[in-house]
Amino acid sequence: MSYDSLAAYYDALVKDEEATAAWLDYTRRYCPPGPLLELACGSGEISIALARAGYTVDATDLSPSMIAAAQVKPHPDSITFRVMDMLEMETKQPVQAIVCYCDSLNYLASLDQVAQFIQKAAALLKNGGVLLFDMHTPERLSEFAEEYIEEGMLGDTPYQWTILSDEDRIYQHFAFWTPQGLREEHHVQTVFDPLAVRRLMEEAGFGVEIMTDFTQPGIQPGEKLFYAGRKKV
Repeated sequence: MSYDSLAAYYDALVKDEEATAAWLDYTRRYCPPGPLLELACGSGEISIALARAGYTVDATDLSPSMIAAAQVKPHPDSITFRVMDMLEMETKQPVQAIVCYCDSLNYLASLDQVAQFIQKAAALLKNGGVLLFDMHTPERLSEFAEEYIEEGMLGDTPYQWTILSDEDRIYQHFAFWTPQGLREEHHVQTVFDPLAVRRLMEEAGFGVEIMTDFTQPGIQPGEKLFYAGRKKV
């Protein structure tokens, strides 16, 4: 999983202004505008929305190609884009908020890595600071038990996007038939037990609130679970 091939087509495939507005509202619910560390920022759509809403955004992503795609977009001066692995997150000083959206944490391969992520976030947050992220619900595994296939054109480029689940994993394959030849990417995500994730957050010193699909309280059937952890004083 590198996003090197996908970066050029990412927004055309998944850009969703309504969802971006919902993530902005979700962030505002837990922390007022101020300094914020964003992990797995992707093409920067949410980063830019946060900055325009008054946040100072340290926007990071593992993929240099995605950071390059984000940097060329018009954006406020209150954003800094940089390459960083979420498991090696670092800041110059403690922060009030850390966010990681768009099921990016599902790219971690094990609960041990999720625990590492949560512990590092706790270490970087000020007392009373918030950690916000979302993950796939377990129902997504059933949704993709039968292969999903999407085919179409992105400009002049034919593409195919397939999604298939197996046990606790979701496998995505992207293919783009470009003038330079076939470009492909394979992504693997792991779906985690939400009760186990909540336990890891509580063990790291967070008070935890979970919502389903932005608005439904608690753990319910749906597409995404939203985890809000406030670091206890």
